[in-house]
Amino acid sequence: MVRSTSLALKLSVAFLCVLAFGFTSRADEYIYGNNASYGPDTVYQIDITTGGNVTNQYNVSPGNGRGVVQVGNILYTTEANSNAVYGYNLTTNTSLGVVFTVAGASGLSTMAYDGTNFWIGDYSGTNNVYEYTPTGTLLKTVSLSQCTGYCDGLEYLAANGGELISNEADASGPHYDLYNLNGTLLQSNFIDASSVCNGNATGIAFDGTDFFVSCIFNSSLAEFDANGNFIKLISVTGGTSSAGTLIEDLSANYQAVLNSTPEPATLSLLGLGLAGIGYLRRRKLAA
Repeated sequence: MVRSTSLALKLSVAFLCVLAFGFTSRADEYIYGNNASYGPDTVYQIDITTGGNVTNQYNVSPGNGRGVVQVGNILYTTEANSNAVYGYNLTTNTSLGVVFTVAGASGLSTMAYDGTNFWIGDYSGTNNVYEYTPTGTLLKTVSLSQCTGYCDGLEYLAANGGELISNEADASGPHYDLYNLNGTLLQSNFIDASSVCNGNATGIAFDGTDFFVSCIFNSSLAEFDANGNFIKLISVTGGTSSAGTLIEDLSANYQAVLNSTPEPATLSLLGLGLAGIGYLRRRKLAA
């Protein structure tokens, strides 16, 4: 009986440890896609757990949409024909108007966020990416050597002290290259979406587990693992923008992706697992 009880307890502790450590979960169930609707700018909320259904959409600004970043309940967006970064409150469904502007640019492309500052691609014909504070102070300008201008895909990765991943052109740039935060090329073609997106790909997002690339003319998102290996296509359905599912930039919830603090439920499971291990240890010492 003692042996049976001990075995059952060990199995329970192992199960709790698997729950606490073993499951890889997405930071969020949604990916937000900025739709090139030519005005008003529409952002889709895409449920990637249910096959790409558009579950909500938001008219975030008046112009031709390009970049999008989600940080908690706030969307930040850019337009192809403006140098303004706009804000939108998802909780109240209200526009926050222009948050700041990028000096010297006539249009802005894709966006990323590093937990403190924004990284914003130029849409004025250069291969520049600008690092800006949320209050509109320019910190750095970097040039991406593989970008031929008007690059529509940019993502920030926290690995190795921070990295940027960017596609190489507007729509027809399905290769995504890896750079450090000074613009030095680290790896060409880290992700190759040319075959799965028929040569046309734009926005990219990382949800803490996988990458998602917008196959802009295929009404789909291509999912890749953290090493750049293709997993599957997700068809985007729904949405009533005038441009249909012509999606430019993508964003996961950066607040969730960049937050390394375990969820309360995970901490509770960890506590139970450690308590079980302590109990086993005490029984062994008492035997």
